[in-house]
This record gives sequence, C-alpha cells and structure tokens, in this order.
Amino acid sequence: MGVTQVQAKAHSKKAVLGVVLAIIVFVLVITLVPTTKDGLKPQGRAALAVFLFAFVLWVTEPFPPYVTAFVSIILLIITKAWDQKSVLGVFGYDVIWLMVCAFILNSAMENTNLGKRIALGLITKFGHTSRGILLALITANFALSFLIPSTTARAALVLPIALMLAQAYNATPGKSNFGKLLMLFNMQSNEISTSGILTATSANIMAAGFIEKAIGQKVYYSTWLAAAMPVAVAGMIVSYFIGVKLFPPEVKEANKEVMEKLKEQYTSLGRIQKDEIRALVIFLITVFLWCTDRWHKSWFGMQLNPTLVAIIGATLVLLPKVGVIKKWSDVKIPWDLMLFSCGAYAVGMALDKSGAASFIIKSLLSKVDLTNTTLFKIYAIVMFIALYSHIIFTSKTVRITILGPMVISFAQQIAPIL
Repeated sequence: MGVTQVQAKAHSKKAVLGVVLAIIVFVLVITLVPTTKDGLKPQGRAALAVFLFAFVLWVTEPFPPYVTAFVSIILLIITKAWDQKSVLGVFGYDVIWLMVCAFILNSAMENTNLGKRIALGLITKFGHTSRGILLALITANFALSFLIPSTTARAALVLPIALMLAQAYNATPGKSNFGKLLMLFNMQSNEISTSGILTATSANIMAAGFIEKAIGQKVYYSTWLAAAMPVAVAGMIVSYFIGVKLFPPEVKEANKEVMEKLKEQYTSLGRIQKDEIRALVIFLITVFLWCTDRWHKSWFGMQLNPTLVAIIGATLVLLPKVGVIKKWSDVKIPWDLMLFSCGAYAVGMALDKSGAASFIIKSLLSKVDLTNTTLFKIYAIVMFIALYSHIIFTSKTVRITILGPMVISFAQQIAPIL
C-alpha cells in the first residue's frame, strides 16, 4: 500500500470518528445538560450543543469548513438556538460586506502589477546588504498589509521573491542562517503586520464584528490601528533582533547578480501603467478614509464606517474608465470562505446572544478566585491560549469564531473584579 493510500485511509478513519464524535457530543449536551431559569436557558443549551458539534467537525475536518458551517446554520434554526431571521440575517452583516469588498479590492491589486512593483521596488532600493534585504522584505509586507486584505495573497506575492533570493545566495532554508531568516521574517512580518490593521485579514474583521455586537459601539479602523500597530511594530523589531542574534546571517553584502536579476524584473514592469496609477489612487483614498474615520462626522456630516468605505473603494475599481477591473470574471472572491464565515459568525453570535458564552465563563470563574490575580497574569493566560490554539485550529477564522465570543464574555465578567 502506497503512502497516499495510507494517508487516505487514515483521513477516512479520522473523518468517520469526527462525525460520530460530533453527533455524540451534540446529543449528550441536548439531552443531559440541565437548564435553569437564572442560568443556562434552553436556547443557550441548544447553541452550546451546535457550537460543540461544529467545534469537533472543524478540528477533525471530515468535511470542508463551509459544509460544517451550513450544517450548523440548519441546526441553529431547527433547535431554536437562534431564530431563523437572525441566523440568515448574518449574511447581511457589515462584516460580511466588508470582507466581500476587501476581496474585490484585492482583485484590483492582483489585476495590476502594483503589489509586485512595490515589493520589488523596496527590495532593489534598500536591499544592498543582507540585513537591508531582510528589512526591505519586512517593510514590503507591512506596506502591502494596508492594501491587500489577505495573508495568503500577500504570501503568494512576496514569497516567490524571498525564495528567489534564497536560491540565488545558495541560502537553503533550514541550513543557511540567511535562508532561515528570509523565510522566518517573511512569514512573521506577514502575520505580525496583519494584527495591526483591521482590514488585513477576514479574522480581524470578524473580531471587530463580535466586539461591536457585544458592546454596542463601533470599532473604528483608526482605533484598531492606534492600539494594535505600535504593538505589531514593536513585536517585529524585537523579533528581528532576536532572529539576527540567534541566526547571524553569513551573507554580509548583497549578491550583485541577484540584485541585477531583481532589478531586471523591476525594469521589465516598465513605467508605471495607467491602471496601476488608478489602482494606487483608489487604494490611497480608501486607506485614507479608513484611517480618518473618527473625523468623518465633522467633515461630511455623516459617519463613513469601514464597510461603507470598502464599498466605495470596490465600486471605484469596478467603474468603467475609472476602475481597473474590466469584467466580473477578474474578481476573485473565495465564496467558500465567505459562506464559512457567515456560518461560523452565526454560531458565535448564537453562543453569545443565547447567554451560553456568558454562562460558561461564569461557571469557570466561580471555580477560580481572580480577586488577587493581576491583569498581566490574566492577559498572559489569554495570550497563551490564543497563540497555541493554532496547533488545533489551523484557520484564523475558525480560531476567532471559537475564541472570540468566549474572550469577550470573559472580559465583561472580570471587568468588575479589575
């Protein structure tokens, strides 16, 4: 039996086990978990059962995540964990529209050479030393995070350049220190920069949506940027110095042949095209409106929230003679991710609206004395769980769906203690 057959058989067993376990957990919660007037209500129990059912399936992955999301939507309605209008209404939430428009904007970036021009321009201009190359790679990822709302899309754009650099320097990742740093910093700067920008990934947008629904206040783009970007920059600086200390790059100066090849690639792009200029102007307008959202009321007499700004940006890139997308087939929206996000968001919201999330946190807090616990310790515990949960949940969106409502409810419960 070949390796592929063995892997397929193992996956098949895991899939069957996942489905059976999910059904057992669902039935046990529905039938055995008691409800009380002042505690867990029937709707909360149903929401908890659906949540755990989806949790097991998302971890074991017998089906694609969007299939589990669809099944969860059906169960939420059938079990009356959340009413049908609210469940299906998730498809019209601001956060979903924001993600759709963000991917339309991303398509505009892909349809032009603007992203590639920015990345190559930074590396050829500032990459004259090995450390300069590393810093240029980091800077490129941070700059593109404002323009491309997908970690995967940014990786697809920058990773080939990093691999080309590694190959040209004979810097094999895993053997060469310079190769290790190229790969590590490319990945780290992609992910770390994402945390500082609200629209850099769909997971951030979903998190903002959960927060808004929980506290009834808008999460401004500028507020997120001001709160998270300094931490992201500081984290990347620390990561850089730790990296070059642990793995001192054996390459000191940039390889002239490599830089020439990169310059040739950059030169082959030619003069900046009209489409690129239009795309850049639209992106700058969009980012400017996002960053200045606090002052819209005094400027325009109304608040342009991030979703409306994204719709404006998406409309501009689609407009004939103004935009850069000529036909709808050039738009790349991952509908499987969108449908999964809707289902996952509905599960998370049902858990919160039904009071199940609050009940779970209260039950846990009743068994733990936080009176003398410092905020730093609580923050460290939450960070530990958030950081290492990726070992179980490979998708950021799944992690925020599962952990988001819990962490928000936890924060609301411990606020009086702190």
